[in-house]
Amino acid sequence: MPVKRLAAAKSRLRGALPGVPHEELALALSADTVRAALACPAVGRVLVVTDDPRVAATVTAAGAAVTADAGAGLNAAFRHGATAAGPRAAVAGVTADLPALRPGELAAALRATEGVRGFVADAPGGGTVLLAAPAGVPLAPRFGPGSAGAHAASGALPLSGDWPSLRRDVDTAADLSAAARLGVGPRTGALLASTGDPVRYGAGMQGTVATYDASTRSGVLLLDDGTELAFPARAFDASGLRLLRLGQRLRVERDAAGEVVRVTLPTMA
Repeated sequence: MPVKRLAAAKSRLRGALPGVPHEELALALSADTVRAALACPAVGRVLVVTDDPRVAATVTAAGAAVTADAGAGLNAAFRHGATAAGPRAAVAGVTADLPALRPGELAAALRATEGVRGFVADAPGGGTVLLAAPAGVPLAPRFGPGSAGAHAASGALPLSGDWPSLRRDVDTAADLSAAARLGVGPRTGALLASTGDPVRYGAGMQGTVATYDASTRSGVLLLDDGTELAFPARAFDASGLRLLRLGQRLRVERDAAGEVVRVTLPTMA
C-alpha cells in the first residue's frame, strides 16, 4: 500500500474540508484504510510503502510494516512492496484512499483472486483500487489514469463483486461525500464531524448492537471493520429511540474530538 508524503498526497482534495489541514485529511484516509486491511481475516500482513515519517509512525502503531519509498512513482512503489513481500507470498496492491473499506469486502475480493492475477475497478470503473497476484506471478502494476483498462489489457482478470466500500476510493470532495454515506473509519469520521456539516458528512460509521443495558442506556457497537465501540447514555438519549435490540443496525455520529454523541437508525436524519 503506497502512501505519498502527506504534503503532496491527494492534491485534488485540498480544501475539501474547511478548517481541516490537508495533511490531516490525507493521513486519516490512509490510516483508516490500513486499519480496515489489518482487520481483514484474509490479510497476513500489511506493508506500507512510504517515506513520510508521520505516515510511518501512524501505521506502525496500528500494526502495519513499513518499507521506504524510493520516490520513483506509484507503480514502482507497488512493485517494491510486492518484492519486499517475498517470492512465496500472494500479494495484493491496494490504494490508500479507501476510508470506508470494510474488512469483509476486502476478504471476499482477495478470495476471488486466489490462483489468478486479478483486479477490482473503482466505483466509476476507469481506475483500480486493488490488484492481486498469486505467489510466483509478478504483480505488474499499471496504476494511473485508465488503469482498469490497462490492467485488463495486461491479462489481469476483472473482478465484478458487489464491494461498494472497496470500490469507493477518494480523490475529490464528491468522492469523500460518497464515502461518508457508506460510513468511514474513525479517523476520517472525526475530521468530517469537525466540519459541522451533517447534511454532507452526517452518515458516519455504521455497526450493529453487540450489547445494550436499558438501565444505563449505554452499550457497545460492533463496527463494520470488526472493532468494538462503546456509546454512552447521552448518545442513546440523543437518538430519539426508546430501546435497542441486539443485532440492530445503527449509524454513529461523533464530535470533533471523536466522541460518540449520537446513535441513530441508518434511515434517520
